[in-house]
Amino acid sequence: MPLTVRDIIENNFFPGTELITGRESAGNIVSWVNVQEILDSVDMVGSGELLITTGFDLADYTRYFNLIKRLKAKGVVGLMVQTGYYVDSIPVYILESARKYKFPVLELPASFSFSEVLKTLISEINRESVIGNQSYLDFNYFYPKLKKKLAESLERGIGSDNIIAVLAVSAVNVYNEVGPDIEEAFENIKSLAVINCDTYIGHYEKNVQMTFCLGFENATKLRDLMDEVQVLLIRLSNKIGLNLFATADTVEDNNLENCIKHCMEALQTLHSIRAIRGTCMYEHMTFLKKLYSIYRTNTLYSKENKVLRLLIDKDRESDSDYIKTVRFFLEENGNVTRAAKRLFVHRHTLINRMDAIKDITGFNFDDYFERLDLSLALMLNDYFD
Repeated sequence: MPLTVRDIIENNFFPGTELITGRESAGNIVSWVNVQEILDSVDMVGSGELLITTGFDLADYTRYFNLIKRLKAKGVVGLMVQTGYYVDSIPVYILESARKYKFPVLELPASFSFSEVLKTLISEINRESVIGNQSYLDFNYFYPKLKKKLAESLERGIGSDNIIAVLAVSAVNVYNEVGPDIEEAFENIKSLAVINCDTYIGHYEKNVQMTFCLGFENATKLRDLMDEVQVLLIRLSNKIGLNLFATADTVEDNNLENCIKHCMEALQTLHSIRAIRGTCMYEHMTFLKKLYSIYRTNTLYSKENKVLRLLIDKDRESDSDYIKTVRFFLEENGNVTRAAKRLFVHRHTLINRMDAIKDITGFNFDDYFERLDLSLALMLNDYFD
C-alpha cells in the first residue's frame, strides 16, 4: 500500500505532527519528498511530492499569497511546515487558502531534524516499493485454489458446522528464494494449524507465501492458534533470524474473497507499522496502529521492563516457557484455570510455575497495573524488538 499523507499522521511517524487542513485529500499518495528551507524554488517541486519547509519568511503575504494554488496546480500532495524556528504558527492566510483548495497542510514540531524526517519518509516510500512487488499475497494464485478446495469440502459436509477462517503467512526478510529455513518454518506453522483447528480444509504455498483454509468450532480457537503462531514467529526470529508475518480473518456470508483481502490488508498493516515480525487478526488492525504510536513515543518501553528482560534471559538460558506462561495468563485476564488449559498443564503446575516467576522477577500477578505494564511491554517486544 503506497504511503499517503494520512499514513504520516495515523502511524505517528513524528509524534506531535498535526494535519491542519485538507483532510478530504489526506489519501494523496506521497511518491517523493522535497525539502526547501526557503521557498524560493517552488516551481521545481514535482507532482506527487510532499514539500517540507521551515516556513522561513512565510509570513510575507505579498510573496506567498498564491503558494497553495501553485502547489495544487503542480500536483504537490501536501505541505509540511516546521514551526518553532522561523514561524511560531502557520500563517492564517496559508490555512485559509489550503481549506479553499482542500490541500493538506501539516505542522511539524521543531524537535525533529529534517534529516530524520527525510530518512523516515524515504524509507517508507522505498519499503512500499519493495513490499508491493514481493511481500503481499498473490491473490490471483491463492484465491481460486482456496475457493475450489473450500467448495469441495463443504459439498462433502466437511467444515459446514464450523467457522471458516483463512490464515495467511508471508516472509518479511526473505523474498523469492525458498530455502531450508523457510521450508522448516512452514512445516512448523502447518503443524500448529493442524493441531489447533477443528477441520483442516487445505493449504497452498507459493515461494515465500502460504495460505490455509481452516474450520473452528468457535472464534476463541482461532485466536488461540494465532497466539501459538506468534510464539513460533518470535522463536524463529530469535534463533535463525527468519522474520514472518501471519494474518487471519473469518469468512463472513460465504465471502471467501473478502476474507482473503482482509488478510492482505492485515499484512499491509504489519508492514506499515514497521513490525519486525508478528501476527495480526483483521479485527485488531486499528489496535496495532495505536500500539505503533506508543512505540514511536518510547522505543525503549519493552527493553526497560525488567520483568520481561529477566524472563527472556531465563528462557534463553534454560529453554523454559516462562514468557509463554505469562503471555497466556495475561491473555486470560488472570484466570489460572483457562491459562492452564491452554498450556496443557495441571492448574497446580501453573501455580508452581507462577511462584517460580515471582521468585525470579518479583512480579506481582495480583497487581492490575503490573499486569498491564507487562502486557504492553510483551506486545511491543513481539512486534518491534
